[in-house]
Amino acid sequence: MSIAKLTGTSLLAGVLAAAPLAPHPVGAQAPATQDEVTFTRDIAPIMQRGCVRCHRDNGVAPMSLVHFDEVKDYASRIVRRTQIRDRMGAMPPWYVEKDVGIQHFKDDMSLDDREIDAIEQWWRAGTPEGDPADLPPPLEFDDDVVWVAGEPDLIVKLPEVLVKGDDPDWWGDIEPIPTGLAEDRYVKSVEIREVNDVGRNEEGGHEGRHTVGGRFVVHHMIWSTRVPEGEAGDGPSSTSWPVHEVGREPDLFDEDAGRLLRAGSSVVSNSLHLHSNGRDTRAHLEIGFRFHPPDYMPKYRRAFFGLGNASDIDIRAGRVRPGTPRLSGPQPAHQDRHL
Repeated sequence: MSIAKLTGTSLLAGVLAAAPLAPHPVGAQAPATQDEVTFTRDIAPIMQRGCVRCHRDNGVAPMSLVHFDEVKDYASRIVRRTQIRDRMGAMPPWYVEKDVGIQHFKDDMSLDDREIDAIEQWWRAGTPEGDPADLPPPLEFDDDVVWVAGEPDLIVKLPEVLVKGDDPDWWGDIEPIPTGLAEDRYVKSVEIREVNDVGRNEEGGHEGRHTVGGRFVVHHMIWSTRVPEGEAGDGPSSTSWPVHEVGREPDLFDEDAGRLLRAGSSVVSNSLHLHSNGRDTRAHLEIGFRFHPPDYMPKYRRAFFGLGNASDIDIRAGRVRPGTPRLSGPQPAHQDRHL
């Protein structure tokens, strides 16, 4: 279906373009001393750990930061964005405060103080390249993998949309899409991918762009699954799922806390955002669910807590709110509840 057939409000998104800052002046580069910060020895490993996963050809970021010349051209911006640290706009986009609460996370891409300081020192020194022999081995990415988390047990395909090359941004809802599931199942992972007719060039990249700007037309979708009214029985009528957005990795749920997908449910969304990539593009989303075994029962159940009034958060130590479920011990199915 075309955008014109979807229901919703059509808005024109404004784009604020920032002129690139001039890189720090660079003169003739002398051989690096042991104490001097260089790209090959010090900065490239930082880029690989925290940046290159997205900032590469065919990546989801707006520019590649793999090679020396690429990083040098954006050095001043990199300094500014990394020093934002845990606030909105920080790069890498990791907003966990470093001085409070849990600090050890799997796949933590954030930079520590030493790495942030090294980037600034490198820029202030004139972005010296260093000895090419010091470069770490390049990272390899397989962009032909269809399902990162593994082959799904159930794939739900959304209707095709046509986004014209000169269409304005569009926000709206979609008609319910039946999952076709015949029995309740607990989900171990969910993954969404966009399938479209954007072609590849001779180098293997996508036509017209090296990064995400030309590859996709679905910016994001806030969605859930819902059982028709009156058919939920004793269980919950709806299940919320992580928002889909460009570049999102699969969501893998805790082995002891599978998320419930109800039999007879449909995919629903009242917040789908389409964005033109500059060419007429036909596209659809595919949602891949991977299930636990049929006899699986979660150890923990989901609960929703209200903390404050949307601007102030009030968490009082040592107190349990009346009626709060204990998230431990075996729990029967269908006990998701809003608190």
